[in-house]
Amino acid sequence: MGIIFSTFLALLILGVPIAFVLGIAATAYVVFGDAARLSIVPQRLFAGLDQFVLMSIPFFILAGFLMNEAQLTARLVQFANHLVGRWRGGLAQVNVLTSMFFGGITGAATADTAAVGSILIPAMVRQGYRRDFSAAVTVASSICGPLIPPSIPMLVYGISSGASIGALFLAGATPGIAVGLAMLVLNRWLLRHRLIDSASDPTGGAVRRVRDFLLSLRVALIALAMPVLIVGGVVGGVFTPTESSVAAVLYAMVVGLLMRTLKVGVLWRVIVQAALVSATIMLIVANANLLGWVLTFEQVPQTVAAAFLSFTDSPTIFVILVMVLLLIVGLFLETSGAIIILTPVLLPAATAFGFDPVHFGIVIVFGLVIGLITPPVGLCLFVGCSIAGLKLHELARAVVPYIALLVVIYALFAFVPAASLWLPRSFGYP
Repeated sequence: MGIIFSTFLALLILGVPIAFVLGIAATAYVVFGDAARLSIVPQRLFAGLDQFVLMSIPFFILAGFLMNEAQLTARLVQFANHLVGRWRGGLAQVNVLTSMFFGGITGAATADTAAVGSILIPAMVRQGYRRDFSAAVTVASSICGPLIPPSIPMLVYGISSGASIGALFLAGATPGIAVGLAMLVLNRWLLRHRLIDSASDPTGGAVRRVRDFLLSLRVALIALAMPVLIVGGVVGGVFTPTESSVAAVLYAMVVGLLMRTLKVGVLWRVIVQAALVSATIMLIVANANLLGWVLTFEQVPQTVAAAFLSFTDSPTIFVILVMVLLLIVGLFLETSGAIIILTPVLLPAATAFGFDPVHFGIVIVFGLVIGLITPPVGLCLFVGCSIAGLKLHELARAVVPYIALLVVIYALFAFVPAASLWLPRSFGYP
């Protein structure tokens, strides 16, 4: 096992992409460990991708790209402005609310940061907000995306654990909404001395304001119907998660073409973009499966579970240890790869302590997605820095209050299973 960990750490330090880190470390074990033939490498890479439900990932990504190409992001911003634009710190509140809406469409934090940030960060700076604060609100609120369904990390955990994807989607809705609402409160406190933004104050007569609100509501409902279609179809047994992803793509195309905001000529470019992002995730999945096989071959999951059980018999202490581990791992590893690696290692111990696999999925996903906004490799931080023209340390310092808030909410949902499980149980999931 020393070969794996030394190779793994060395490649991480050198900045090698995480997919190759996983694959090279596992291959080094096979080559130098004499535990298996080298032919096991392509076999396990193929086996990692030979899962029907994985087909849903590229379709969900394509659906998000199509909805964004249909210019629905700007429409969601307009609708959020009607709802909270008149609040103190209105544009900051619009930023959070838009991320909540947009997260229900893409399920990916980086896409949320790029789409919402490109519109609202410049608008907030023009309105007098500090540049680092504008970017911090954007990257922090993007965490709603991987929690609110449809969530790609939840899908990856479901594939890795065998837990119900429908139950995971429903379980993630409550913490995702809770994060967004808590950030609205935090913004209100941070901006308590700020006047109402003139740009966020809808002008015109009452009749015009009502008309504009109804128009924005209509477009927003069209966009927000997609997560309802996905989750409702899966929970209602109308279609499988894979079929729901195809339905999401068809819905996005029909909406964009009927609204005449999605041009047929750009479809190929959007498909290529979605294919590139999907290929990155699939490469991580394949190599993580190879490493997972090596860890299983060495009985690492059983060893870790036994270590936890021998170290403590308290579920509370176990959860604390897992939370700390996930927050540390999230600093360095990409979310999907970390989920695939850690789920088979930690889930046996969690099951031994009596944890529900769906609730433990919330613990794993929530803990790891916080790493998206923490240095040194937080992907959303890099996207935010690129849009706002900031250095990493400037944005990292500005996002600290939001990270502290996320850790508090994370602890709540980790220690209180009913907080996330009440919704799937309401729909009949065990």
